[in-house]
Amino acid sequence: PIRAPWTLEKLRQERAIAIGAALDHSSVKAYNSHLQSYLTFCKSHNFPVQPTPDTLSFYTVYMCHHIKPTSVDSYLSGICSSLEPYYPEVRKLRKHPLVSRTLTGMKKLRGTAAHRKSPLTDPHLRTFLSRYGGDNASHDDILFLAIIFVGFHGLMRLGELTWPDRRETRSWRKVIMRRSVRFPSPTAFSFLLPYHKADRLYQGNMRRLHPNILVAMGRWASSAFQIYIRKNPVLLHSLI
Repeated sequence: PIRAPWTLEKLRQERAIAIGAALDHSSVKAYNSHLQSYLTFCKSHNFPVQPTPDTLSFYTVYMCHHIKPTSVDSYLSGICSSLEPYYPEVRKLRKHPLVSRTLTGMKKLRGTAAHRKSPLTDPHLRTFLSRYGGDNASHDDILFLAIIFVGFHGLMRLGELTWPDRRETRSWRKVIMRRSVRFPSPTAFSFLLPYHKADRLYQGNMRRLHPNILVAMGRWASSAFQIYIRKNPVLLHSLI
């Protein structure tokens, strides 16, 4: 087919939009924070902003004395992403032996063991159910149970089931829509997860909770989720 040519201004505009969409809003916010950390370091130590192996290695050893070395590794990635449009060689400098060996040494000198929260177990879920379930459960209680059980059995992240507090990190493209929910049987349901951390291109995945899992939990079948998904928050708000 014959396609009309674009003006140079149009091409630049659309390219800028595409580049802006390459990074998630939450990633952009984190990268900006990492860049501010680097700029503050350069200013306080009278170093030029232009990255060099010396500057990056000094920044690495300095920051590793204040935060975890593994976090510094992430900071360097954010700094490279932010500075690359102005200093195209920054990623090459990040991989310089002076920088990489400095970071490796600091991981050995100041590395700490990972601290993780205790995992949820079936007894925890039953405790939640006995405390917040029942015929008189409020809308918020039903929502809480739905998030807990769906996240546990669907192997989902908390960020996939909740709405961010920060407006700049909110995206409707990541929200699980009510219209995607299906009930293939009285004891099972499925829905479309439009985005997750391993799905950078928003291809989406279907998540289904198998009947055996739901039945094994006893009194909580798919009813709590079904009640919540059908409940209209607008009507609930009008009654309060």
